[in-house]
Amino acid sequence: MAHYRKLLIVSPIILAAIVLMLYGHPLNDWRPQLIQPTNVIPGPERIDEIQVSSQNTPPVNDNQPQSPTANNRLPTQDSRVITTVVTNITLSGWVGTEFGENRAGETVVLYSPYLRARHSVTTGISGEFIFTDLKPSWDYVLKVSPQGMFKRYAEFPIKLSFEEEVHNIVLESIPLGTVYGRIADSYGQPVAGIELFIKTREVDAWSSSVKTDVQGSFSLTGFPAGKFELAIKGEQSLTATGFNFDPVVGELITLTIDVGPYYLRGQIYDESGQTFDRARVFLNWELQENGIRIRATRQISVDSSGEFQFTELGPGNHELVISAWKAGAFGQTPKYTARQTVNVGIDPGELNIYLNTL
Repeated sequence: MAHYRKLLIVSPIILAAIVLMLYGHPLNDWRPQLIQPTNVIPGPERIDEIQVSSQNTPPVNDNQPQSPTANNRLPTQDSRVITTVVTNITLSGWVGTEFGENRAGETVVLYSPYLRARHSVTTGISGEFIFTDLKPSWDYVLKVSPQGMFKRYAEFPIKLSFEEEVHNIVLESIPLGTVYGRIADSYGQPVAGIELFIKTREVDAWSSSVKTDVQGSFSLTGFPAGKFELAIKGEQSLTATGFNFDPVVGELITLTIDVGPYYLRGQIYDESGQTFDRARVFLNWELQENGIRIRATRQISVDSSGEFQFTELGPGNHELVISAWKAGAFGQTPKYTARQTVNVGIDPGELNIYLNTL
């Protein structure tokens, strides 16, 4: 009996110890884990979570090309890649001569064909210029068409990718010299009193005029090297191109013009023998020699009898162009045109020209 009494006392103590030992361990160490089935359709809350996640981080398809970002829209060639994140660039610089002289009042042009942007500024008293709020690009063109005897400046391409860019421009002067020339007719005889208008093609807005003396000669000092053209205005409108002046060589320019002892006159009729009293007649002449191209045009209106006349013509082929008008039905005034070649000095100087108005 005493033995059973001892067991009854010990058993509660042992039971309490076992309970305390089990209570000290986390329940999830022994609880079976729940496995979520893979084919379970998510509820409304799960759908919202998936939609938000897809808006923030869209799935990437490795088989499809990625859309370009703001920093890689330019061509991918090495010279064209812009990796900067700068969006506002400042380009400044100085315009001067090869001798260090400042060039104030010069117009500096900057443009990008890729961006379709064009900017221009005028240099200050010290030759300084500045462009602001430029966008990065690889194809900027920087140009200056200087005043005075300086060559045109152009540089391409200029790559702008840093926040502060500096580019100085040095203008190269054009050598000057004296150009000598002589005007003659088709027989080599000098033509005096001809006023020539000369315009250079290397220097912007540079032109001059000179008149030939009794020997048909002329000269101009301070003339810039490079290409230029001559023109004569008046009854005979003439242009001559293909000249290139070299101050070192200083060769003599000889210009032949359409002047001589011949004349060409005529009268314009329609098919019924009626004359045109409203017509313009053009006489064109052209000559190419030693790389020089000379083109001359005379024009005149017919008189009330439909007649016209050109005088002091040189020999050779001339193109005769006639534009005539005659009142037609319903108040219309149609235009009639005719062309023909006349060998002045060989062909007859008297012409009867018929225009078909039917």
